[in-house]
Amino acid sequence: MISRWNNSSALLSVAAVSALALTSCASDELNSDDDDAQPTATVTETVEAEATEETTDEATEDATADAEPTEDPTGSPEAEATETDGPQAGDAEGDDPLYQAVDAVKQEYPEAVVLDFDTESSYYEFTILDGGSEWELDVDRESFEISNTQEDDLDSDDQRNADAVEIEFADALRTAAEEGGGTPEQAELDDENGAVTWEIELDNGTEVYVDVATGEVANGDD
Repeated sequence: MISRWNNSSALLSVAAVSALALTSCASDELNSDDDDAQPTATVTETVEAEATEETTDEATEDATADAEPTEDPTGSPEAEATETDGPQAGDAEGDDPLYQAVDAVKQEYPEAVVLDFDTESSYYEFTILDGGSEWELDVDRESFEISNTQEDDLDSDDQRNADAVEIEFADALRTAAEEGGGTPEQAELDDENGAVTWEIELDNGTEVYVDVATGEVANGDD
């Protein structure tokens, strides 16, 4: 009886040892498989990360190249044309409305000479000589549109004075404003002892005479 028991115990011990051995081998195989798989995953992640970084760098370089101008736009003929071409009204932009009104008359009558100018009414009033005729014009103070155009009889003195004009009327107004420290309100083309001038009255009561040939300030008493 005792012998059978011992034999049974021995068999159980052998079985237990075998089971432990098998478990250990299986664990070692799993660990070995895990160890073998880990470098592969690491390499895959590293390659994908490097590829992503390279793609990002290439995209950044392409975007930077697209953003950089290929040449200076200000030096192109198109840019120069944009800056210099266009209606002359742009030259007076930002000026006192008075100069914008003068510019509007200049655009409509490019060859005209201003004989008389007044700001007393609700419009800017001009008398001009153009094409052998005198014209009276009203210029709106806000839109600078010309209206109420009337033809007047030509005066021989006005024709002679107009023939002497060599400078722009707007330049004469600016010269008078700078000289007298005010804003022009009235102007008249006149002959003062043989010198043709624009007699310009400012809003501070000052009168300035501007020579129509030289653009310089003249003495009205000469």
